[in-house]
Amino acid sequence: MIIKRIGVVFLFLLSATLMNAQSVEEVLKIFPGENAAMLNQVRDTKIYLKNNQPVAESREEAEIIILNDKAIGIYNKYKIFHGSFNELKEVEAFTRVPDGTKFKTVKVANMKTQQSRSNGVFYDDTKETIFDFPSIITGAIANVKHTEFHKDVHLLSPFYLSSYMPVVNTKFTVSFPSDMVVNYILKNNLNNSIKVKETKKGKQTVYDFTATNIKSRTSFSNAPSAPYYEPHVIIQIVSYKDEDGKQVNFLGSVDDLYKWNAAFLKDINTKPSPVLKHLADSLTANIFLEKEKARAIYSWVQDHIKYVAFEEGLEGFIPRQAADVCAKRYGDCKDMSSLLTELLKLAGLKGYFTWIGTRLIPYDYNDVPLPITDNHMISTVNIGDEWIFLDGTDPNCIFGNPPKAIQGKQALIGFNANEYKIIRVPEISMEKNYVSDSTIVSITDKGIKGSTTVHYNGYFGADALNSLLYYTGNDVRDYVKGRLVKGNNKFIMNTYEVNKISASDKTVNIKTSFEVPDYGKTIGDEMYINLNLDRTYNSSLLDTSKRRVGVDNEFKFQVKNYTELTVPEGFAISSIPANHAYKNEFYGFSIKYKEHAGKVSSTFEFNSDIMILLPKDFDKWNQVMKELGVQIKKQLVLKKL
Repeated sequence: MIIKRIGVVFLFLLSATLMNAQSVEEVLKIFPGENAAMLNQVRDTKIYLKNNQPVAESREEAEIIILNDKAIGIYNKYKIFHGSFNELKEVEAFTRVPDGTKFKTVKVANMKTQQSRSNGVFYDDTKETIFDFPSIITGAIANVKHTEFHKDVHLLSPFYLSSYMPVVNTKFTVSFPSDMVVNYILKNNLNNSIKVKETKKGKQTVYDFTATNIKSRTSFSNAPSAPYYEPHVIIQIVSYKDEDGKQVNFLGSVDDLYKWNAAFLKDINTKPSPVLKHLADSLTANIFLEKEKARAIYSWVQDHIKYVAFEEGLEGFIPRQAADVCAKRYGDCKDMSSLLTELLKLAGLKGYFTWIGTRLIPYDYNDVPLPITDNHMISTVNIGDEWIFLDGTDPNCIFGNPPKAIQGKQALIGFNANEYKIIRVPEISMEKNYVSDSTIVSITDKGIKGSTTVHYNGYFGADALNSLLYYTGNDVRDYVKGRLVKGNNKFIMNTYEVNKISASDKTVNIKTSFEVPDYGKTIGDEMYINLNLDRTYNSSLLDTSKRRVGVDNEFKFQVKNYTELTVPEGFAISSIPANHAYKNEFYGFSIKYKEHAGKVSSTFEFNSDIMILLPKDFDKWNQVMKELGVQIKKQLVLKKL
């Protein structure tokens, strides 16, 4: 689904230059409790003209100090990633080992370069050079230096000032001819921690970006990707003077980026294909509404073309011919876009190639008009005033709804070699993504037993179908049990049934029968039962003192749980919890109880109307959870007659 670009993917390469050495004790004063630290990381990038085109070379250095014995065996291994656009030229690595009052140098003896494997990509040309630092002990300093040649400076990767370990000193230097226009963009520069210095050296301009004492990246659950919050620098080459003295635009605007992108399409689908024409006609035969024609074409591609990512060199940018994709019955996101767009056009519809960044990338084209702003390609069809975004890589995406991974993102829609349009993909409202759970229970002499029927709609339904694609036998049973567990950890699922209700709307219904031993409590002649059987939303509070990273909710949603209990013979209702509701602008819930004809029911609703919850708004979640934590524990009281 993702276009992987070696110069774009955030590899977070460690880079450094040797500065004033610091002792273990000095570093531990700054970063107490750490096992290792980056004393210095530096990247020195030189941009220059070669064959009348901008190119670049980067010298990267890292210096890692081992702070205690716990680091031994963890920080020995090191990897350098490179590929067809970033050619690894030189590598030097060694360990400076304490030897009395001095250090002795032990060089790395063996390095191995191999294909780097990536989840979700069948094949790409990313390589990794790996090695072990020798003689790693407390106080040792591991050093690595390497040089890369950047063959295409459209794809210069950002420089991240943080790392997976704390960083004492970090420096990023960019030098370029003074008649070249180069901009920089600082991201997540909290408290102006990144210091910037610009100098002129002869005919060269130099940018220096420095920072000190940066904490290590901390992993948090449900966090957005690192570019949302880690400090980094983006370099933008706007224009340069060629050997004739002419100023040439490079990547200074969305226009420049679009022309670069569109050039990869100039030879795509230029020859008519009788096979594709016949397919488009057969798929839309006797269909007169344009929207239904588009739906039929999209469904066919979802059902018949398998997603397989092959990315090597420019294959990360150039789609394959639609006729070839159709014949082979597989392709990556660009290939599926090629087939979808061509079939839409052959059916008389307005289908267009579309570049887009997934929600892993926080940038807009208007702010960062660079290739790092998109990592995906889809097809877009225009019907009247409506723009419909079609992603062939998701077999269970609902027609008319964008994939959840591109909600809220800017789409760069290409009309021809020079014309394009940027449209903001909508965020799907929470009312369209909901779970509806209906549970009927009765009390037994061992606890409770009952049955549940749950409907998954919108993104919930698509997620369920995508999960079920890969499960068979006991795996399905385990999946269902995990989704429908009730009461407590003694839950026993007896029977289950999975029904795929609507192929077009991607709705799923799951039914189960179950029992929960020892559920409820009897004290004297009173029985206490909690009707809130689904404990999913009895969540813990966010730690505002520790968590500095937002919460990514993937999509907005609603949950509706209805639970009905039959009052057992010989008992009467003594007390029913009061109804309660609480909400703010992002989250809310309500619990309503009702007595009717020998039964008691509770209706629980939970709403989440935010995609990414920022740290400044953590109190909105915590407020709701505090209220919910109290209300969800309240119990129904039955009294023995």
